[in-house]
Amino acid sequence: MANDIGNDPVGYAKAQFDVAFTRLEAAQMRLQALAARSNTDEQALRSARTAYNDARLLWLSSEAALRSAAIADSCHPYTNRLVVVLEGNAHVAESIALLLRLRGFKATVMSRYPSDEERAAEPASAVVADFERKPAPAEAQAIKRLKAYPFTRMIAMVPPSLLGHDWEGFDAVLEKPASIDTIIQHGILGYGYE
Repeated sequence: MANDIGNDPVGYAKAQFDVAFTRLEAAQMRLQALAARSNTDEQALRSARTAYNDARLLWLSSEAALRSAAIADSCHPYTNRLVVVLEGNAHVAESIALLLRLRGFKATVMSRYPSDEERAAEPASAVVADFERKPAPAEAQAIKRLKAYPFTRMIAMVPPSLLGHDWEGFDAVLEKPASIDTIIQHGILGYGYE
């Protein structure tokens, strides 16, 4: 069985999901049947509810495992590509970094004005900057300094009102809100912008 897991983790997770779903369906049917009868013993009904809740928890866990296995299976091309997410709104930056990590990227959140010590030691594949307004010249210069390597893609995420502005130095300008798939495909990988 261990070899089966190693060879096809998505298939194994799918099989576990199917087993959990079958168990959930059976528990749900039993609970509904007992609840429909007027003379059902309260203890039997409680037991059926507990079995249903346990089956539902197993089903939810197996669904999460299946999603994780599918994400991990699809992220091989991105493994170890560094993406720097510049801190605008801290929650947005951390969320984007987390979603990128789940897709296999190495992602780090950095200040818009990084010190030399804070700068990434290795070349970044991309720098993602989240803007609410057009950056001041000093801020734009600090961000452009992060493009120390010619292959580093610079991505600006902007509100619709700023799409018409000149975003010189940026390889992609994405309208907010942008999905993580849009950030990866059109921003980091550059599909549709080359």
